[in-house]
Order: sequence, then C-alpha cells, then structure tokens
Amino acid sequence: MNFSNVFKATLLATFLIKLLLAYVIPMSGDEAYFIIWAKNLDFGYYDHPPMAGWFLYGMRFLGDSEVILRLPAILLSSLIGIGIYQFLKTRDETKAALIAILFLISPLNIINVLITTDTPLILFAFLSAASLYKALEKDQLVWYGLSGIFFGMAFLSKYFAVLLGLAYLTYFLFSTKNWHKSRGFALLYLAALPFALINIYWNYTHCWDNILFNLYTRNEGEQFSLGKIATYFGTQIYLMTPPVVYYLFKHRANFVRSLNNDNLKLFFFAFFIPMAAFAALALKKLIGLHWVLAFYPFLYILLFHYLSRAELIKTTKFMAWFSITHLAIITVISVMPMETWIKTKWYDGIVFMFKTNEIADHIRPYEKQFLLAADGYTPAAIISYSYGKDFFVFGEGSYHARQDDIVTDFRQFSGRNILIVKKSAPDISQYAPYFQRVEFKQFTLRGATFFYVLGYNFNYEQYKIKVLTPIKDKYYKIPDYLPHTPCYFCEKYFNEGAKP
Repeated sequence: MNFSNVFKATLLATFLIKLLLAYVIPMSGDEAYFIIWAKNLDFGYYDHPPMAGWFLYGMRFLGDSEVILRLPAILLSSLIGIGIYQFLKTRDETKAALIAILFLISPLNIINVLITTDTPLILFAFLSAASLYKALEKDQLVWYGLSGIFFGMAFLSKYFAVLLGLAYLTYFLFSTKNWHKSRGFALLYLAALPFALINIYWNYTHCWDNILFNLYTRNEGEQFSLGKIATYFGTQIYLMTPPVVYYLFKHRANFVRSLNNDNLKLFFFAFFIPMAAFAALALKKLIGLHWVLAFYPFLYILLFHYLSRAELIKTTKFMAWFSITHLAIITVISVMPMETWIKTKWYDGIVFMFKTNEIADHIRPYEKQFLLAADGYTPAAIISYSYGKDFFVFGEGSYHARQDDIVTDFRQFSGRNILIVKKSAPDISQYAPYFQRVEFKQFTLRGATFFYVLGYNFNYEQYKIKVLTPIKDKYYKIPDYLPHTPCYFCEKYFNEGAKP
C-alpha cells in the first residue's frame, strides 16, 4: 500500500469533515467573545494576549460566517499534518505518512474546529520548534532567529508558550554546547523579546489585566485535589489514546536512548516539560483539555522514532475507529430533536445557542428605544454575533471575559433605557435601584423560557456605587510591585490617576 497516497486522501477527507463540522456547530460563547476582540483591534485584551483577535480581524475581511471565521482552526491540523510529513519523510516516507495520518485522524484534531486562543498557539509553537530543529541540523543563525520570531508570536497567542521557552532552555542545558549554538539560542530569545515587550507594555498601560486575571482572580480558592490530578492523567490517556500509551510504555527504554540524540531530545523536552508543568499545576488546578494541545504535535514526532511500522499501522486503525465513534456520537446528537434535552439544566443554553436569531427577533422591536445588554459575557457575545449589534454586560459578570470593562462606558448610559436579556427569571428588586421604572417580559422558544428586563432612565450614580465599585475592589487591585499608568477602569469611573 502506498501510504503517501493514503496520507493525501486523509488530508482531503479530514479537511472536508472539519468544514462540515464548522458549518453545523453554532458559534460558541468563547468564539463570539473573541469576535468582540476583533472588532476592537488592540495589542492586548483583558484575558489573553491578542493573536486570536488578530486572526479573526483578518478573517472578517472575508466574511462573518462560522465557516469563514473558523478557517484558521480548520486549516491548522492540515498544515501541521503536512509539516509533520515533510519534516519526517526524508528519514522514512512510509512511517512519515503513517505519523501524519495518525495526527490528522486523531479526535483532538478532527473535531477541533473552534477558533480559540489555542489555535495560533498550536501553529506558532510547531513552527518555532521545527525552525529550531532546522537551526540545530543546519547550524545556521537565520533558523534560530526564525524560531525566536515564531516563539514570540506563540507568546502573543497564549502565555502557555512560556512552557515552550522553558523546554528550549532545558534542552540547551542538557545538550552538547558550542559557541555557535550558544549564540544561536541567545538570538532565539532576543528575537522573541520584542513580542514579549509588546505584551508587557500593553499590560503596563491596562491595569496589568492579563496578570491579575491569569495569576490571581482565576486561581482564587483553588485547593489540592486528588480528583484534579486523576482528571489530568485521565485526559492525557484519552488524548494519547490507549494504544499510544501502551507502546510508549513498551518502548520506555527508548526514552533514555532518545536523550542521547541531541536533536530528538528537543522534541522530548518540548512535549514532556509542558506535560510535567501541567501535572504540577493539576495538584490544585483543573487543567482544561485544550490547554495541552499545543504540545501534542511533538509527541507524534517522537512516535516516529519509538514505534515500528507495524505498531503505527495498528495504532492508526484504532485511531480511525476511535474518531469514527466520536463523529457518530456527534451525528446522532445532531439529528436528535432539541427537546430531547429539555429536562437537563443546560437546555436553555442549548436553545439560546442554536436559536439565537429567533431570540433576537423578540428584541428587535426595542432596539431604537433601548440600549441592548445581557447578564453575562456568554449570552452577550453570542447574541451580539447573531444580532449584528453589540450587547454589553449589565451587572458584575464573572471573572472571565471582562473585555466589556474596557469597551463599555456606563457614564454614557445615564438617563437611557436599557434592555437586559436573561435565561432565568429576573428578580426585579435587583434591578430597581438602577432605574426609575423596571418591568420584564418573557417568551417561550422550543420549550425554554427566556426573559428580558426593560429598565427606564438608567441611574448611573447608583450603578457606580453598587456595581462598579465592587468590580474595582475585586478585579482591579494592582499589586504594589507592578508599576503602571493610571488604570483605565479606575480613571474612567473614579477619577483615580486622572490628569487635573
């Protein structure tokens, strides 16, 4: 069998499957939130560095459909699959094709069609490591510089890129050294430095939002848990799949031998250093399945060296059926009546996501008399995407996705009428202090009841006291050790640090 031809067929088939999935899966809350980033182009955003927003900004020139906006995620696995094949085929073209096929048909790739902050991270982390390998192989400084540029772009995608930098440093410390190699690694980090400085400066001028969110607010109350550790290792077994875990254990002696190969050692550290870091973090933090995806392509390169052709064929057959099972489950769920889930706690969210246009139709008659809002970032982002008009978040919201703090100015809403979309019955007493008059209406859609609060003559001063002040105290306490310009939130609402 010509596995190179099978690889090409697999490349096309997986691309078409991902296109179909991107078409049928509605826009998620996180994706819609990143579209808000794209509408407000900047060098940073509240939660993360800016690369996902930049990707979407570019894609919006082509259109606003789910498929168009998800093209980077759709193409990602195809590009890396091609990269793995090209990277390995000079050593053994058949095994290279098998590894690339294995990567392409894995569930972590075939159903990964959502545009997230991980999308550019996966791409640039792979390009950086591949460039570094070329630098080590050819002993050319230009490849070190290119690796550093891609590493910097990975850093502007997501902070987990730091783990790749740690893997590079570990590799350097435990590999043979010479003056040219040392100079190359220095160039790598210097080439990445401007990208880091962009992020540092943005944080310096934006209340250190990324630092406060990623190091403080999202980790408050986290405690040691064996369940979190078990979940992490269970997730890795799922992502690797049992046959891969079995063969890695079977060939565990090769791990030691691989450390004697300087170039192979690079991919060993690029995978296992981040995995070890996440394992340590899992002692207290629940590790998201998607957090580790940027480092999995390096595992597949290692499998090329550890597994025989016969073992790769067996593993590929398992992976094919494993992914078919996932796709079958998705197909069954997609053809089931929506009301199948009516007794579940997430049913209103399902209806809201799939029937946003119909929900928006109930809101449109009010758009000229009312400002439009929702009670959380997920409904606000989803309905903004569907409606074509931005909904802001009314109320304190969650510690996640507080970009609204940057783009919304409640001072401008004083005396205006505001409509607030909700998925649960509102407590009018919670809204009464902020309006001269409050009422709510409800409607039922596919068995789910939705509500919208109509608030007349918004009282900004009361909202400032009861909502904005607690937000400032909770989310904008900048540690003394971090120098900063006047914080936009404090300056905007409380005149703190404002120029006289």
